[in-house]
Amino acid sequence: MDQQRPLLEAIYRLYENSGFAMAGAVAFSLIVSLFPFCIFLGAVASVFGGRELAAQAVEQLFAVMPKGVAEALAPQVQQIMGESRVGLLTISGLIALFFATSANETLRTALNGAYRVTETRPYIQCLSLSTFFVFLSAIAMLIITWVLVVGPNIIQLVKIPVLGSLLESGWHAGAIRYLLAAAAFGIYLLALHLWLAGGSRTLGDVWPGILLSIVLMLALAGLYSRYLQFSDYTQFYAGLSQIMVALIFFQAVAVVILLGAELNRGIMELSRASAGA
Repeated sequence: MDQQRPLLEAIYRLYENSGFAMAGAVAFSLIVSLFPFCIFLGAVASVFGGRELAAQAVEQLFAVMPKGVAEALAPQVQQIMGESRVGLLTISGLIALFFATSANETLRTALNGAYRVTETRPYIQCLSLSTFFVFLSAIAMLIITWVLVVGPNIIQLVKIPVLGSLLESGWHAGAIRYLLAAAAFGIYLLALHLWLAGGSRTLGDVWPGILLSIVLMLALAGLYSRYLQFSDYTQFYAGLSQIMVALIFFQAVAVVILLGAELNRGIMELSRASAGA
């Protein structure tokens, strides 16, 4: 029971500290920033690898989301990316970059609440950090997509039969995609907890919450897909059902991230109490 205490305490503190309400704000900001981010992703790809690579990156992004969420967002995002021709170093590109920081800024505020810290850094420093995260996320997505798209061709050229047969298998290809997504999500969480949120923490302080978030995120993606198979959101939201499917999923993702922060804070407090005893 003592081993479960930090997790149970984290769940209670998440509720007590209005974490579920903050998760709703994060979900809304994720929707708001998704489209500008994809536009900015296309601008970055036009410099490094062509817009086709950006389209494939978005396709890989939605491939690891629950089917209902992907069906709600993918057509709209693909339409926007097909119509937008924004350059990286243009006013439109900078505006897209600015609005794409919305999710990071809201996450920063929510994580500060979960860690019970007051932000002391200047706003311009926080905004610059969020902007850097957006740019880094775009580059990482393009690199992962390049690996998934070009990697199998390279393996075929160098004639590695074992790897080639693995990648030709739909099951193994899907597993590789999910493993890369989990790794990217873990690195992103590490950056959130160590650098985006206020205060000072070490890797040893944040790894329990990050591990918990990754495990819960993988479980959430699978369970939410199954839930949508028999749940009819049109009964509650009518024509807004598709966007609500995405919003509820993103709110659950935000809850998972904030729960990890609450767990880290609880373990750190217990460690300090034990050291002072």
